[in-house]
Amino acid sequence: MKNYSYQDTWQKIIKYLPEHNRISKKSSPQELFMDWKGNHIHLDYYLKKDAPAKIILLHGVGGNGRLLSFIGVPLFQHGFEIIAPDLPGYGYSQVDKESINFNDWIDLVNHIILEEKRKDNRPVFLFGLSAGGMLAYHAASKNKMVEGLIATNLLDQRMQEVRDFSAGNKIISRIGTPLISLISRLNGNLTLPMKTLANMKAIVNEKNVRKILIDDDTSAGSRVPLRLVSSMINAQPAIEPEEFNICPVLLVHPEDDKWTPVNISRLFFDKINTKKELKILENAGHFPLEYPGIEQLEQYVVDFIKKNL
Repeated sequence: MKNYSYQDTWQKIIKYLPEHNRISKKSSPQELFMDWKGNHIHLDYYLKKDAPAKIILLHGVGGNGRLLSFIGVPLFQHGFEIIAPDLPGYGYSQVDKESINFNDWIDLVNHIILEEKRKDNRPVFLFGLSAGGMLAYHAASKNKMVEGLIATNLLDQRMQEVRDFSAGNKIISRIGTPLISLISRLNGNLTLPMKTLANMKAIVNEKNVRKILIDDDTSAGSRVPLRLVSSMINAQPAIEPEEFNICPVLLVHPEDDKWTPVNISRLFFDKINTKKELKILENAGHFPLEYPGIEQLEQYVVDFIKKNL
């Protein structure tokens, strides 16, 4: 099966990262495949048997597990074990792409948590980038076995205001969204490029990285089934935010996020009824590669995990 040794997209992107955040011989993930519901899920594993905690990294609709190496590498260097799956439809996971829905994503993350807990009882934390933040919330609500939840965005697509920003313009949001739901009921197997459905032009502020991502069919250039998009838009968590008390929550929101500004995440975050923190990543875009935000992200996550071990 293909893996990241077959492509150079991630190698092009890490050139725009500080040396500290780049994959190297000392901080290189093992590539493994996990059988799940008849599919083969690709995972980047940064194994550390003596790590005090495990962190599962979840990408969004414009990424894959390898692209999260920008935060996985420094967290691994801090002594944590890191697991970064390619969610169905992205990266090198081998799945029946047309049948994917958002509940599959939630079930997969739940399965990974349970598998890690079966191996040993070390604490598990979830980190979600972009739409991965809300996925982390859904998974934590279902699983109830995580020690902490970290997200760069918390986007409840049930809210019209959130959909307006996610889609990039109100025409797609107000007309396209109900149309997607209708077509999905008729033929959910139909696939479209995610860049036609979401505001991928705002995925990262660095224009060279943006072009690399949009041209990459394992991340922002992927085609996705309308079933996945529709189910993501209408997803209802197992626990609504007002009742959520599973674990502490850290929102590390980019300051210069041109896709979904912090007030959009706060529509959901402010309702969460548990111990929580909001930290702003200065000068950072939606994919937070810029100084000082990329350094702040690392420090805020490390501090949060150590505080909640």
